Amino acid sequence: MGLSIFLAILILCGGSIFLGYVRGYHNGREGSYSQAYGEGKNEGYQAGYQSGLQAGYKPGPQEQQTSNQYILQNPSYQEMKTFIAQDPTNNNSYVEDKYVCVDFAAAVKNNAEAKGIRCAVVDIFYPDGYGHTIVAFDTTDRGRIYVEPQFDQEVQLVVGRSYSQLNGFTPAPRNDTIERYIVVW
Repeated sequence: MGLSIFLAILILCGGSIFLGYVRGYHNGREGSYSQAYGEGKNEGYQAGYQSGLQAGYKPGPQEQQTSNQYILQNPSYQEMKTFIAQDPTNNNSYVEDKYVCVDFAAAVKNNAEAKGIRCAVVDIFYPDGYGHTIVAFDTTDRGRIYVEPQFDQEVQLVVGRSYSQLNGFTPAPRNDTIERYIVVW
């Protein structure tokens, strides 16, 4: 009977040791494997993503490459506001037949391009062959925003409405009813 008790204890201890080993091996392997697999997967994904991005990158609809090899991007509304506030173009003086609305718009567009910001020139057509030129930005969060570059003021364009009245400016010396406008990127 002493031998059977000894064998029973030996089997119980041996079984406990074996079960502890199996359980420890399984838990340790699973934890380490999961951690290493996750880290390796993330590193491989990032490396593959970067490699694929570099190999297949082309400017998309939100970007435009210029002749100066700038990559232009549409700004957020806040980025556009910051750019306009810092741009010095509105400090220039309007000089009839020398520095007029189209010059203001061209200066803002060139300055935006130099900062990597996509900006359009907008030609507005009034009756009797007159017109005006402003700028526009396609913001990523608020859509298209029109800006009067002489005053750094956001403006609205509505065909059939007076530009000056619509935007709270001093009335123009001639009819400034918007007949049409063209946005040129």
